[in-house]
Amino acid sequence: MTNFYVTYTMPDKESRDGYYREVHERNIDGKSRKEDGCIRYDFFFPAESDNQLFLLEQWETREHQRVHCTSDHFMEMGTLKEKYSVTTEIIIEESERID
Repeated sequence: MTNFYVTYTMPDKESRDGYYREVHERNIDGKSRKEDGCIRYDFFFPAESDNQLFLLEQWETREHQRVHCTSDHFMEMGTLKEKYSVTTEIIIEESERID
């Protein structure tokens, strides 16, 4: 399993809220969750920051996530990132799933 810890930083709270609202309204998160190999795709609002958004992505393999990166809805997120002046930090972790 591969975990992607994605931190999005925007200029301000309004940008953050607008970005998240559009991602959700366009169902980009829902489409991502339905992709083959997606285990988890969840957004969180950090308690101590008004201009950040956190995304936890879990994929069965790195290849599943690579395919995700070629999807139309992933490309749509890129357009929204430009619109809202979003910068992105990604941490990748390989792990073993324990049930």
